Amino acid sequence: MVKLKVIPENTQLAKCCLSSSLGTWWVVWSDEGIVRTTTTNDERFRSIQESNPPDWLKCAWRDFWNGHKVDVVFCAYKKPQPFTMKVYETVYSIPFGSTLTYKEVAYLAGNVRASRAVGTIMRSNPWALFVPCHRVVGSDGSMRGYGGPEGIELKKALLAFERTLRLDN
Repeated sequence: MVKLKVIPENTQLAKCCLSSSLGTWWVVWSDEGIVRTTTTNDERFRSIQESNPPDWLKCAWRDFWNGHKVDVVFCAYKKPQPFTMKVYETVYSIPFGSTLTYKEVAYLAGNVRASRAVGTIMRSNPWALFVPCHRVVGSDGSMRGYGGPEGIELKKALLAFERTLRLDN
């Protein structure tokens, strides 16, 4: 289940750059939880002070890269719409190394005709990796729409990494 906390816009934030076998990721957090994950030092967050990650974030990072579900609080400045929240819940529940199509996510979130809306929601997912939008694929299994400069190649690499790790366990 996605644990969501709505935080005020003036909440003090910190950020750090964390390394993985697939490159580096920027994580923005508050004392309440994770605000954003991204592969780039996003323009909106450049003014945020860099800091050492708290222990709970180090643990979540290690858990993800070891193939475990991450149990953290996700923070947002406003509560997502009910369908958006259902999409986040559905995507969060996709097992490590597995995929669902945009249509399957839409169906499981309660609106089988909303596969394009799922794509839009995934495109603006602030918690990439932890709410694993890379596990959502086209109806034919093709890799579609993954943000950041590495885009589709990173999506493929993440899924390959997860499948390899899943087979090793």
